[in-house]
Amino acid sequence: MALILTRRLQPLRGLVDLVPVITVVLLLLLFFLLSSSFVLQPGIKIDPPRSLSGGGTPSSRLIVAVALTPPDVDANGMPLKREPILYFNDQILTLDGPGGLGAALDQLPQSHDTRSLVIKADKDVPLDLVTQIMDIAFAHRLSVMIGTKPVTGGSSP
Repeated sequence: MALILTRRLQPLRGLVDLVPVITVVLLLLLFFLLSSSFVLQPGIKIDPPRSLSGGGTPSSRLIVAVALTPPDVDANGMPLKREPILYFNDQILTLDGPGGLGAALDQLPQSHDTRSLVIKADKDVPLDLVTQIMDIAFAHRLSVMIGTKPVTGGSSP
């Protein structure tokens, strides 16, 4: 007695519908984009000074960034003086006055986790300006740290 097997299902003949496949791929892409976390870096370009003893820039929520204006030349081709620009909480501030750094520090809550101010200054910023920022911070009873870049390769700064 021979067993005869017959095929009841026929292979799929015709075009495969790609709409459901594309929908699933787009939903997976959207899911991964929404569930991933992004690390945002501040957009202020600073070239801090190098230090052998510094451990880099400490983490703090209170950061004053001091950058210099881009290099520019006058009509005679002579380089113009680069002016410092102060940033605090992503806003451009002056050093004193009603819209200054002191007024911005006055508006901070007196909590324990915001008692440290980090100064991230460009290496070409005048020391007098950094000292004035430190004086304002000390007047508001904040400890001050200066952000530096570690020296790589063992060479001196």
